[in-house]
Formats: sequence, structure tokens, C-alpha cells
Amino acid sequence: MKEVVVSGIRATGKLHLGNYLGAMRNFVALQGQYDCFFFIADYHSLTTERDAGQIRTHLLPIVMDYLAIGLDPEVCTIFAQSSVPEIAELALLLSMVQPAADLLSLPTYKEKVESQAKKGEVVTSGLLFYPVLMAADILIQKATVVPVGKDQLPHIYFTRDVARRFNEQFGQTFPLPNALEGKTIRVPGLDGTEKMGKSEGNTIDLTEPEDSIRKKIATAVTDPSRKRRQDPGNPFVCNIYALHELISSPDLVQWAQKGCQTASIGCLECKCGLSENIVQLLRPFQEKREQIAQLPGYAEEVLREGGKKARATAKQLVLEVREKMGLPNLL
Repeated sequence: MKEVVVSGIRATGKLHLGNYLGAMRNFVALQGQYDCFFFIADYHSLTTERDAGQIRTHLLPIVMDYLAIGLDPEVCTIFAQSSVPEIAELALLLSMVQPAADLLSLPTYKEKVESQAKKGEVVTSGLLFYPVLMAADILIQKATVVPVGKDQLPHIYFTRDVARRFNEQFGQTFPLPNALEGKTIRVPGLDGTEKMGKSEGNTIDLTEPEDSIRKKIATAVTDPSRKRRQDPGNPFVCNIYALHELISSPDLVQWAQKGCQTASIGCLECKCGLSENIVQLLRPFQEKREQIAQLPGYAEEVLREGGKKARATAKQLVLEVREKMGLPNLL
């Protein structure tokens, strides 16, 4: 029996370079080593997205992105979170053993509350409940390995606590999942912030046209100390250099580092090198995705079959949990 991997991406916009570098490029390798469940987190999207049409609009393009990076629906399971309603039921059942104080004290919850408050958005109870639903995503497939970014590590620790608490109260049911070691990276944004994100508008989309990629990189924020071409800079505070480290060859990374520190190259030269590397990185993906988009109904069928498979195992787990908690299985 292979270990089980679970990972999901919210359906709140186009997938971008941060999604690819932070998670998606590892998925192809994982599907050959583990029993993988990759989902589109449309339930989670509802915590911030109020437009039903937008969630529907983003669902199938994300499936196409998954397929274009090389995920094989014959090898892994690709599904929409909402097509497995047992996830929501398990989240409800887990909430009955989860202290509310732990949810309120999570750093990620506090950060999201502050972020939404600044935007004038309503903070719903769904946002508070988010970690329990995420725990249900993982535990419903009895996952043992979860590839996550550094900012999501608290949720893995939280999930382990939920599983441990349930096991102690009702008997051994869930394995304690672990974060996938060595895969937790943070991809910087083009605006100089430390994270590339859809809501921040500082991304390069995976389907971004080549000319647009070059324009975005050309206007991206760099080391503020380099006010003139001849001023030496510090590459280690520059997001363009950080992206070089994630994308470029060792020789080009060394060129960018020395060139910045000695002012032998300007920021524009450094950006041009990065732009070309991003274009080359995304070109095969974009070509394959265009081919997939020409197959009528293919993405829908992948979702439909993946949902059936994910739900079959989820039903068994929820029946087990209901029985252990004393609820009748009369459905």
C-alpha cells in the first residue's frame, strides 16, 4: 500500500507561477510515488469569493492546468472538493471535538481577519472554521503526507492535533499526517512583497502571454538601494534575484548575484535574463494546455470520475467516524 498524499488549490483565480513553483511542479513526481488526491478547493473559496460565477469560471481552467503540468487522471485522483460532500460532514463531526479557543488563536486566522478587515470585507464564521475543513480534506483520505508551503505548516500541526484528539477519544482512526520535507518554499511577488498571490495582484499567470511576462518583470520591484545603474546592490533583498534562485540555472544565478553586488549589470539586464527563463519554463506547459482546451468535455470528465473515486473512500471513512461517535448509519 502506498502512502496517501492530499493537496488542493483554491478556485479563486488563475493559477500562477507561485502555485507552480510552490506546489504544482512537485505533483508530477508525487503521483508516481504516492496514492495522490489533488483537488480544487471550491468550498474553501467561499470564505473570500462571493461571486458564484467566478468560482464556476475558475474550476475547469484549474483542472486543465493540472493536466497540462503532467498529472495523469489514470494515476492520481483529480476532483472538486464540493463533489465529495462527506468532507463537509467530517468537518462538522471533527468540530465537535475541537476547542474553539484553538481556532481563535491560530496565527493564520488572525492574519486573514486583518487582511479582510483592511479590504472592508465581512469576516464570516467560515473563515474561523477553515482549519477544521482543511483538516477534514486531509483526514478523510487518511493522508500521511501533505505538500504545503511554509505559511501552511500551522494547518498541518493543527490537523495532527485534531486527529490525535479524535483518536484518543474514540479510538485509533486517523494517521497523523506529516508535511512533505524539503518542499516548503515561498515564492516572492513582483511588487516586492514576500509572497506571490492572486489577491495581491503581483503574479505571473501560468497562461500569461510572453509579451506580458516581459512587461511585468520589467516593472517589478527590485533592491531599493540601487537608485542608479552604477550603484551596487544587495541581491538577497531583491525579489527578482529570489526568483532567479527558483527558476534559473546555477550559472545565471551566480551571474545575477555578482552582477548586482558589483554593479557590473543593471536591474534591467537582470530582469531580461529572468524573463527569458520564465518564458522558456512556461512555453511547454502553455502548448500542452492549449491542446487540452481543444478536447470538448475532457476536463469535466476528469472531474466527474475523480469525484466518484474520492467519494467512494470518503464514504467509508465517514461511516467509520459516525459509528465511533455513536451516530446511526441508516442512510
